[in-house]
Amino acid sequence: MENGGVKSLAPGASEDSVEFRLLMAYAQRRRPQPTNGDATPPPPKPPAEKKKKKKKTSKLKKLFLGCIRPQKEDSETATDPDALGDGEALGILADRLSRIVESVDLGPGDIETDAPADDIQEIVDLLRKSGDELNEEFERNPALAQRFHRDFTYGLFERITTLFLERVPLSDNRSTKSSQEGNIALACEVTRRLTAVDAHPMNMVMGFGARYLQEHFSTWVQQRGGWEKAMASGEDVEDL
Repeated sequence: MENGGVKSLAPGASEDSVEFRLLMAYAQRRRPQPTNGDATPPPPKPPAEKKKKKKKTSKLKKLFLGCIRPQKEDSETATDPDALGDGEALGILADRLSRIVESVDLGPGDIETDAPADDIQEIVDLLRKSGDELNEEFERNPALAQRFHRDFTYGLFERITTLFLERVPLSDNRSTKSSQEGNIALACEVTRRLTAVDAHPMNMVMGFGARYLQEHFSTWVQQRGGWEKAMASGEDVEDL
């Protein structure tokens, strides 16, 4: 499995980055829920007081603005509580991304091409079904599994994710305000599905996903005033 002639051995983004924590929150939201006939939905949350609501908004803004500012030194980040993020704020964004993905048809398309299928295309087609499908194919095709395990670097992750995004149509999707917003959600989903592959540590894959978000979408997010403004739907804004 060739990786564009160059192996990218650089690690993924830090586990302290907002993108990494966002991916963890997203994976939690997308985790299959147990089916229990006796289970009852949690009671609705009581309305928050205005003062508390303002505090939440302030923390949310600090979190997302911190994501687009120049990176701080590790020592400063580790001692800054706001830089570590707010779980509730990340949950709001993770829910938004999850709703986008649920509205998209991820099934393998019928795109025909004259070029012969390669390993990357095969992996992407399997990932569009699920991460479990890729695991099953690896069991049937040890040679493909060996090449994937051997060559799995950030460079390969980037190629897989980019091709996945290119192959999923978003033009007619009404749940997104822009294709970039949809692509961010899809990048999170690719990362989540790759963590289901029995090949590499989850944190390694999450780090690659976080780095992909930083390298491909940070400029777009910054131009729109940060993650809060770039990704929040009208409904989400009312809740903040």
